Amino acid sequence: MFRRGGRVRAVRSGGHEAALALALIDPVTNALAGARLRELRRSASLPQEFSLAGEEQSPEGLLWHGVNLAPMSATDRSLVDFGRHQASRPRRSSSVVGDRHAVEILWQTLAEVWGAEVREYRWSQPLLLADDPAAVPRHAPVGLRAVVPGEEAAVFPAAVAMFREEVGVDPVAGDGGRSYRARIADLIRRRRTYVVVEDGEVLFKADVGALFGPVAQIHGVWVRPDQRGRGLGRAGMAELVHLVQRDHAPQVSLYVNDFNEPARRAYAASGFRQVGELTTILF
Repeated sequence: MFRRGGRVRAVRSGGHEAALALALIDPVTNALAGARLRELRRSASLPQEFSLAGEEQSPEGLLWHGVNLAPMSATDRSLVDFGRHQASRPRRSSSVVGDRHAVEILWQTLAEVWGAEVREYRWSQPLLLADDPAAVPRHAPVGLRAVVPGEEAAVFPAAVAMFREEVGVDPVAGDGGRSYRARIADLIRRRRTYVVVEDGEVLFKADVGALFGPVAQIHGVWVRPDQRGRGLGRAGMAELVHLVQRDHAPQVSLYVNDFNEPARRAYAASGFRQVGELTTILF
């Protein structure tokens, strides 16, 4: 057991099923971290990226401390424990993301040691869900389809533009884009990237960034700037929901910045309703 965290310990193989069961209590909120937890089921990286509070077979909360720091289905007491434990270690996550209430409690401790490194606070990010096919409107088809292997070069510029615009950093900096290219290629291989293409140019793009239980979480939504305001986003998202429900999972979720009014209108018109609120803190 980690000493400084008190009740905090690494998730190991023997506790994986109990941890997964806790995360699946709220698969919409926990989609991204839960997908990673499931992926590491038999990996030596499991205890390096996930911790629990309480007893191994009946955890009171989980924490993903990999590329993101994400609390999962944690009690307030567990969040305090996680905050103290993480405050005693060097930060290696590029963001803190999760249910707003949980992040607020976690951040009360972490702000003292990590606050000076923050690049941006996004306190209110409505968490949206489309789970009723009848509520998703049918628009005139826009030709949305899954990308197939061999089309990576066509998708890459759109993915880079989306990342720069949404996250505020350049994904090709540092390693020349090798890791980002690998991520894009993996999504394409899994048929989890969808596009509208015209004359060889991507006009609309979206990814199924995480699959967890009955939930497919959408990431990387992008409309080419000269196509915005023409209804492509609304039509593309409505078509996307139907395709993802057919191809991947019955519940389709995403989260959006509260200040992004055009996107929020497009999502509402595509059958999404708010079911929660997330927070992201970027470093």
